[in-house]
Amino acid sequence: MNELNYIYIIPCIISILLSVVIITRMRLFSASGTFFRTVDDADRERGIVEIGGMAIFPILLVSLCISLGLPKWFGFDSLSSSEVERSGLRIMQVVAGAALLYIVGLKNDLHGTSSKVKLITLFCAASMFPVSKLWIVDLQGVFGIYELPYWVGMSLTVFVVMYLTETIALFDDIDGLGAGLITIMTALLMGFCIVYEFTLGSIVSSALLGVSLTYSLLKLFRKNWKKTLMGHSGSYVLGYILSYLTLSVTQQSGHRMPEGMLMVALGVTIVPMLDVLRVLRQRVREGRAMLTPDRNQMQHRFVRMGIAPSLTPVCIIVILLVFASINAYWVVMQKNLTVLFIIDAILWCLMQFGISFAISTYESKRRHRKWDMEYGRDAWEANVPVEIIKRKQQTFGTLGLPQNVILGEEIDFIPDGMNSIERNIKRLVDMTLAGIMLILMSPLFLLSYILIKLDDGGPAIYRQERLGRFGRPFYIYKFRSMRLDAEKFGPALSHSGGDDDPRLTKVGKFLRAHHLDELPQLWNVFCGDMAFIGYRPERKFFIDQIMKHDPRYSFLYQIRPGVTSYATLYNGYTDTMEKMLRRLNYDLYYLEHRSFWFDIKTLWLTFISIIFGKKF
Repeated sequence: MNELNYIYIIPCIISILLSVVIITRMRLFSASGTFFRTVDDADRERGIVEIGGMAIFPILLVSLCISLGLPKWFGFDSLSSSEVERSGLRIMQVVAGAALLYIVGLKNDLHGTSSKVKLITLFCAASMFPVSKLWIVDLQGVFGIYELPYWVGMSLTVFVVMYLTETIALFDDIDGLGAGLITIMTALLMGFCIVYEFTLGSIVSSALLGVSLTYSLLKLFRKNWKKTLMGHSGSYVLGYILSYLTLSVTQQSGHRMPEGMLMVALGVTIVPMLDVLRVLRQRVREGRAMLTPDRNQMQHRFVRMGIAPSLTPVCIIVILLVFASINAYWVVMQKNLTVLFIIDAILWCLMQFGISFAISTYESKRRHRKWDMEYGRDAWEANVPVEIIKRKQQTFGTLGLPQNVILGEEIDFIPDGMNSIERNIKRLVDMTLAGIMLILMSPLFLLSYILIKLDDGGPAIYRQERLGRFGRPFYIYKFRSMRLDAEKFGPALSHSGGDDDPRLTKVGKFLRAHHLDELPQLWNVFCGDMAFIGYRPERKFFIDQIMKHDPRYSFLYQIRPGVTSYATLYNGYTDTMEKMLRRLNYDLYYLEHRSFWFDIKTLWLTFISIIFGKKF
């Protein structure tokens, strides 16, 4: 790095100083209530300020104007005459486009603007790039495309600029993700510009970094900025200048910079840009307006996963950094860009699948909040005197289940035979084995699914609510082995009709005989609702009947129910209350004496019983 490169840090310093002096005061001035979108008292009480970024454009304009003359002041002639002429034209176009967006964005923040007006303004501003002869001329080898017709390149450029600018605006929220995204991408591009000596890109990215970094830090460390929005006046300008920077470094690919700089920029923006498409698709599918606010955007989905709102920006920024690092490394090492694009797409799809699964699991648990509030902190402390709870918890910990309501006498408490470390190891082993078996047995899953469908055309998977750990309801999954009207006369035990139960379908009878109907419970084990070894979960309807005879059943809520159990081996399936109570004694024995060796022994005996066709 030569001495000129240190000059490029100065625009960042100028932007930071101006931002600290101007943005903070501008935001506080607008917080007085003068510039709220409405003068409603509700808005003032919420304290949401939508014009926290109204000073960003003037700050960037001053920083760039000063910084562009710095090389001359310090005696460095870093820009040739042709570059000065071309860069001057482009900078003027960028300033004009940013000013246009700033005016419309400010109007939107203060009084509101129609979507049509914003769309037309974005189109006009984006069209200024092709006018200054700055557009995407090729895809740099992605999918083998090295050259684009000028009309395709110009159209693609306008679309990308509009898309990226609107993405930044949509990503702006009370958590400041828009500014965080810009900070990461600008820092990355600035590094490339400095290393590969792209003077104009270094100056623009340095000034942009100073503003976005300052705004991000204000959102992060100042409590009174938590509810401040950048607004369209700030996000449109930042997104537009970021688009210019992206196009500029892309044009340098193969000349000053490595081939594939478009993928470097895409590494940071692919997550939010694809997320916008997903959100819009969801809104269209639900028949809602395209710009209707909802809780389906990425930052809201992280909150729906159960992550604290304060940690959500950190999680998303970490994800952006991972994508940015992968793409930057790939481009610097000059690897195949088509493969990189496919890797990005696969990672994004896997991330969306993981987020959706986490949301489903978390919201399913939240569904039982009323249950938890009714039955106490650990779901079993209802109607128990405080002194008994304290005494039992001192002896057995918070996972103990105190209970006393039989004729005023306390029932002897039965603790879990495993300690907390053993329980955690058991859960890890269960999850790992379930995941492996789900993959290995997927052909059998598919075959069973097809056979059930061909048998009577009904749904192949049957789900039913059972009570599990902590007494919380969950859905247990099985391959359907009975007719659709099997319980038209009310709840009935699955084996109440014996092996020749007329409710069984032809395929269902075979599945039941070989215990294949239980296979979908591997998913319950993987999700954490069940374990491989435990007690067989029951419906609340039957649990209430058991509790009338023996309330010790509630002790079982300390552990997860199982796909198989010690009681099943020695008691078989239950079809009478007498068998249910006898099974309870076996389950309570397992609860008190369970260990890894006990689980292994039970699992092995279950496997042997299935192999030799034992009915249970």
